Amino acid sequence: MSIKFENKKHIIQYFEKGSKKKNEWKIGTEHEKFLYDVDNFKPIKYNGKKSIISLFNEFQKNGWEKILENNQPVALKRSGSTISLEPRCQIELSGAPVKTLHQTCMQAKKYLDELKKICDKKKIGIFGLGYYPTKFEKMNGWVPKKRYVIMKKKMIKNGTMGLEMMSSTCTIQTNLDYSSERDMFKKMRVGFALQPFITAIFANSPFVNSKKSKFLSYRSYIWSHTDKKRCGIIPSVFSKNFTFEEYVFYLLKVPMYFVVRNNKYLDARNQCFGDFLKGKLKILPKQLPGIKDLENHITTIFTDVRLKQYIEMRGADGGPWSRICALPAFWVGLLYNKEVLDQVFSLVKEWKYEEIFKLNNDVQKLGLQSKLRGKKIQNIFPTLLELSKKGLQKRKMLSKKKENEEHFLNPLYEIIEKGITPAEELIKKYFNKKKRKFNRIFFDNSY
Repeated sequence: MSIKFENKKHIIQYFEKGSKKKNEWKIGTEHEKFLYDVDNFKPIKYNGKKSIISLFNEFQKNGWEKILENNQPVALKRSGSTISLEPRCQIELSGAPVKTLHQTCMQAKKYLDELKKICDKKKIGIFGLGYYPTKFEKMNGWVPKKRYVIMKKKMIKNGTMGLEMMSSTCTIQTNLDYSSERDMFKKMRVGFALQPFITAIFANSPFVNSKKSKFLSYRSYIWSHTDKKRCGIIPSVFSKNFTFEEYVFYLLKVPMYFVVRNNKYLDARNQCFGDFLKGKLKILPKQLPGIKDLENHITTIFTDVRLKQYIEMRGADGGPWSRICALPAFWVGLLYNKEVLDQVFSLVKEWKYEEIFKLNNDVQKLGLQSKLRGKKIQNIFPTLLELSKKGLQKRKMLSKKKENEEHFLNPLYEIIEKGITPAEELIKKYFNKKKRKFNRIFFDNSY
């Protein structure tokens, strides 16, 4: 029988158990991609000749094991890695946690090579942007997960752009460890403070329905209009000392989407996890939550930084292979060396919640030209990159070719040197001529 949480203290202990010694810290990288039919530039659907089902059958031949829900494949697993699906068939690799950036980057490359070989055979393209740039049928062809059925209903009621988030966005994410409550606080504070910087430098979604939008990261704009109760910034992280207890207090207040019992998803009808902890969940009266219930609840919370028994950094638009490697490099460099973490924490600790909230909104439109305390973030970024580089150099994690990890930051240095975001590069390329073939964006930004 699974352990039940009887009070708030038990949940706090769950997060305390996530603390790991430094020599146990690892790196997890997750990255989503759009898959499209090369004949019509429309995203593939779950079923059909060019579909998720057809791709999964090919992956199975390569040793991937299917994960089923209601006898239908919804994910794959192999050697600690998982291939999962976002609601409208965006495909995602959640790589197995590894020790070095060399390993997580090679993991991404091997997966993408394998995916491309299968997709080429099926005449399916693999597309790396933060938002799907052309019109398509968004409300059908979804992955048949009960979780998504419930979420779709909630998104319609609780925000303005939740369905857009589910059907049309892709991101890159990094997962990192913490050693203690204090270490968690510093990493969460730095993470939230710098997510707008990441949104800016990774901004890669300026187009909506084949037209230039008002945004450089339309993906980020969508997330900020999805559900205010579970997205964005946790204000208490900007207090003097954010604790596990503070985070649990936040979790208990967020409305629940569902509870899973006997492989069935039960609609929690917007009751809070705090009700569940008191045995007052109407769909499961007098029952208390277990670890899986808590973990399911956390997966429905979409803050820019998310705490599980590790920390997720979630602010980047999807993009090319080089930036898949650059994101974890940036965060590992800043957060995995105590001296560097202390330096960057000192840099950001006086920044206020209201300033970061505003900056989050500004970078969606202005990118690197956004200002924090009167200074363009383009001019703050070199300091951050040098600190990250310093942290990577101190790790002394060499590849077989005797390369250290700091070279994975090169794509970010290049963006800062140019002074324009990837989104502005896209605009320049596809909207600077009277006669343009917009569909070239798919070929030019495919793997």
